[in-house]
Amino acid sequence: MEFWSVIKYKPKEGCEDEFIEALRHLKNGPNKDERGFRCIQLATGEIVQIVDYESLDRMMELQLEGLNWLHSVDHLLERYEDDSRTSAFSGNILDL
Repeated sequence: MEFWSVIKYKPKEGCEDEFIEALRHLKNGPNKDERGFRCIQLATGEIVQIVDYESLDRMMELQLEGLNWLHSVDHLLERYEDDSRTSAFSGNILDL
């Protein structure tokens, strides 16, 4: 069943371009075979990554690589109020 992940990041001021380049590298790395990998930039400066995975299992297969990538860009990110580097949610697509 199709599974989507939505992750919001808050790059530090002056680090936006470097963070976007890191996302580009991620898209062309372990996520290159995913059906959809899009990013949008919000008016707040935050960047949202939206990935369409084939299944929850496929997302879980890539989780360790994703966490390693997140550790590699930690210095580029501001923390959210809960001290998290991201604000994220994910779930199965509803067939409406």
